[in-house]
Amino acid sequence: MRDDKPTPCGLCGRGFDRDRLTKHHCTPKSKGGTSEDVALICAQCHSMIHATYTNATLAAVYPTIEQLRQAPELTAYIKWVRKQPATRRTRNKERRWKL
Repeated sequence: MRDDKPTPCGLCGRGFDRDRLTKHHCTPKSKGGTSEDVALICAQCHSMIHATYTNATLAAVYPTIEQLRQAPELTAYIKWVRKQPATRRTRNKERRWKL
């Protein structure tokens, strides 16, 4: 029996089919992260995280999804994206300077 209950994105909290969520390595694999250290997040949030931060910053400053939710650079984005329907998909622009 299939469970049709949406799975929330780990960052924005919007509900998605589980197969539409991506695996975000909280500590990047290039910085020693493992396959067990992942959070399920939507593609739009995943794109914004990697458009904003380098892997070095993610490993040193934001190694957990809880810390990313509190990141000042993502606060306005999270507030905005929570109001968007899960069907909406916009492309995030690369930041001029990654942190």
